[in-house]
Amino acid sequence: MAADPRLFAQLLADEGTSGPVYRRIAEAIATAVTTGRLSAGDRLPTHRELARALGVAVPTVSRAYREAEEQGLVSSTVGRGTFVAGASGIPHLRDTPDPGGADAPARLDMAVNAPARGRHEELLRRTLTTLAGTADLGALLGYESDIGSHGHRRTACGWLARSGLDVRPEQVAICSGSQHALLVAFGAALRAGETLLTEALTYPGAKTAARLLGVGMSAVAMDGEGLIPEALEEACAAAPSARALYCMPTAHNPTAATQPLGRREAIVDIARRHDLVIIEDDVFGLLSDHAGLPPLAALAPERTLFLTSLSKTLAPGLRCGFLAGPPELAGRLGALIRATVFNPSPLATAVALRWVEDGTAERLLDWQRQEMRRRREAAVHLLAKAPAIRHVRADALHAWVELREPWTASEALALADGQGISISPTLYYSATDQPLPRAFRLCLGNAPDVGTLTGALRTLTGALARGRPTWSADTPV
Repeated sequence: MAADPRLFAQLLADEGTSGPVYRRIAEAIATAVTTGRLSAGDRLPTHRELARALGVAVPTVSRAYREAEEQGLVSSTVGRGTFVAGASGIPHLRDTPDPGGADAPARLDMAVNAPARGRHEELLRRTLTTLAGTADLGALLGYESDIGSHGHRRTACGWLARSGLDVRPEQVAICSGSQHALLVAFGAALRAGETLLTEALTYPGAKTAARLLGVGMSAVAMDGEGLIPEALEEACAAAPSARALYCMPTAHNPTAATQPLGRREAIVDIARRHDLVIIEDDVFGLLSDHAGLPPLAALAPERTLFLTSLSKTLAPGLRCGFLAGPPELAGRLGALIRATVFNPSPLATAVALRWVEDGTAERLLDWQRQEMRRRREAAVHLLAKAPAIRHVRADALHAWVELREPWTASEALALADGQGISISPTLYYSATDQPLPRAFRLCLGNAPDVGTLTGALRTLTGALARGRPTWSADTPV
């Protein structure tokens, strides 16, 4: 099916974002794919057609299509056009099994970063039965305090202590998951028109929240140990409107990098000298192999908003997040929560914090740590054997897979799609206009068990070994 050029005009209008036009077009393609408005095999408008529809130059559309192609969103064939990515559109993958065929393995989603599932459903049934028998069940049908009850916030303080954070209940707000906590934190620290500094690759939800609030983003360079302090210093000098730094120091998403102690101290020093609010995202911290490192919030409690949730450690459906910060920000946090959800769901919060209070959360956390350690070890062991893969770094729930030249992430993602494995494009994480790395993220928690995960990884590495590194090259890796 051919895509209507007007779809892209509408998507760009809906976005309402600034930045290079070619990148906005590439993001519009990504949005159309993820929302189902474009499907694998759909033909995109010609470069000239789309340029005419959007009122831009043809080279701008060409660059946008190249950007989308590098991220595995589309594939181009001379004489045929540009198509939404799928194995059938890529010449050297046409002889791979049809993912919809009778002999194909079940599709595995390695794009969504969800924790593994064990006895969670059984334990949820027990907890709901217990809650049903409580004398004050009716309280769950009423309004709660905007930042959560004092008792719930006291329980949250105990959970936050596991992350190395010593806070009082009046410093804590209960949120509807970490994405909501992120939006509230951005709203508390920034005003429209100001600039948020963040790692060059960042959590896509941060980009969405910044856009919603009218906040600009400026990328800070990274390496294998996360955000580079010298690059942060340069970014502060280059962006006088920068008011806050959003970062993920432990088990960074998507790169799985962790900042060592010395680097954390340097970042805190820079934030103090430039009067930056630090927004620290620690959703993966308790699952990390580096869980003992102090959070930035412990090093700079006077300027750090620390957020985490139970979504990655226990289950996403609990929708229970915690946001902690300096006491003077508590009133603003409450106002922002009222403006967004009025108050966190009393029922969901009651279930989540009952698990924290009765030890269920601790037992599930221990199980999750052990399960994900096994999965990470299996992933590193299997992926490191593939000639096309240069390096693998894994932590918490995901692995960051770096490819050897001339492989590109788009080719690896398209190849995986042909094998029934879904991987999210690297473009989703980019906060910069610079070239993207030859790498992709693999989520390890969604597979039902380690056996299914290792089977999928063997399929992927086998396909990489049989495949060709570029669509125009004649020599296999």
